[in-house]
Amino acid sequence: MSILKRLFLSPPAVNCITGAGLIVGAYLFELIGYYDPCPLCILQRWSFAFIAFCGVILVIPHLHIIISKITLFLAAFFALGGSIIAGRQIYLQHLPADQLPTCAPPMDFLMDTLPFMELIQTILLGDGNCAEYEWRFIFNFAEWAFLFFIGLVVYNLYFFFYGKMARV
Repeated sequence: MSILKRLFLSPPAVNCITGAGLIVGAYLFELIGYYDPCPLCILQRWSFAFIAFCGVILVIPHLHIIISKITLFLAAFFALGGSIIAGRQIYLQHLPADQLPTCAPPMDFLMDTLPFMELIQTILLGDGNCAEYEWRFIFNFAEWAFLFFIGLVVYNLYFFFYGKMARV
């Protein structure tokens, strides 16, 4: 079996590489391209981080099959949550200018002043900053993230229900 096929049939490798790679890519765009992430972008990064962490758990040798299945389900769950967040951002980006929500205060201020549940609600509702996008390569950041999240949902659910994982 070729190495690429073995990598593709290995959920630990796919989850780790995809999750960590997209986080690194986002930070590179932030540092080199000076693209500041909005609160929804930060939540999407956290979703990718949890997916990568699920991949790290799956790397553990001789992991019980039930724990492997639960971890695959959690990776699919985090990917589904990330796709909902990315979908909300895409929705905000396609709203007419007169219907955009007002811009919220900076994230640091929100974290210092709001209780946790109200902070999450404020972030998920989005603001005018989440509707902006400065970079496009066929799609913008949120649309690419949405595609990766949907791909990871399908991939992890496939291995949860039907797949036999290959060890790399």
